[in-house]
Amino acid sequence: MNNTRALSRMSVAVGTVTALTVALVVGINVAGASGDATAPLPVVVPAPPVTVEPAVVPVVVPVVAPVEVPVVEPAEIVESIPPESIRPVLDRIVLVGDSLADESAPVIEFVTPTLPVIRKHMGGTAPCDWIAGDLEATPTSVVVITFTGNNMTPCMLDESGQGLIGQRLVDKYRQDVGLLVERARAAGAWVVLVGQAQHHPSRPSQVEGINAAYRDLADRLPMVAFVDAGAAVETPDGAYTDRLPCTELDTANDVGCAADGTTVVRGDGLHFCPVVAVNPCPVWSGGAVRYGVAIATAAENPQQFD
Repeated sequence: MNNTRALSRMSVAVGTVTALTVALVVGINVAGASGDATAPLPVVVPAPPVTVEPAVVPVVVPVVAPVEVPVVEPAEIVESIPPESIRPVLDRIVLVGDSLADESAPVIEFVTPTLPVIRKHMGGTAPCDWIAGDLEATPTSVVVITFTGNNMTPCMLDESGQGLIGQRLVDKYRQDVGLLVERARAAGAWVVLVGQAQHHPSRPSQVEGINAAYRDLADRLPMVAFVDAGAAVETPDGAYTDRLPCTELDTANDVGCAADGTTVVRGDGLHFCPVVAVNPCPVWSGGAVRYGVAIATAAENPQQFD
């Protein structure tokens, strides 16, 4: 899922009020009387000065209706800015996950040479195993979270000591991933939640429920993106497969591509390495490359997946 949101620009027009000035001009014209030319000139006694009070003109202040300024939600403000100007400045990737993170970490490091990868992952772990630890998240980091459904560690056991399964597992993942997300966001970091690939039908899994929980968190929370990296190792219709057609990476120097034009992307129904139960993988792992490149693409530019 790519949640690239439409950008819009907003402007608020504000009216201005102009004050009017009124001037009063008062003229006084005093005319004298004329008499006989031979008559003695009259003695003119100047009249006492007349003080004319200026007229009081009321100042009328026009009543202007208040301008209604629309309330702009923070999300609308962000969306009105071109994506180039809000691209986060990043200096590290914090990778939190399980064995699939183990397999893809070297690929992520290779694809993002300017972003050191802080590794917080271990095979068999679940989100609850990482809640108490230090994520080392900062405002200039992106926290990548990728868990595929493990239920073997103590924090994933039910009351009888059995691993959580079904909806209880999904609910636990939603809760614990949500806590990791909030910790990362509280530090000012971006978060990338990684969609998981379908497991082999012989392996019971809750991938669909886990992916739905990841999508929901990404849809509801700002600065949280979702990338469906699992789709990179599935068939076009989203089904499990062991092999996929080779890409240019697989065919380079005759590495990893079989005579039939395909390469192994899942070695044991879950992991990527063609050699089962070996880590690090001793041979070309087309699945790890596809999965890691998808993660790296989102980690370098998370807002494009938000």
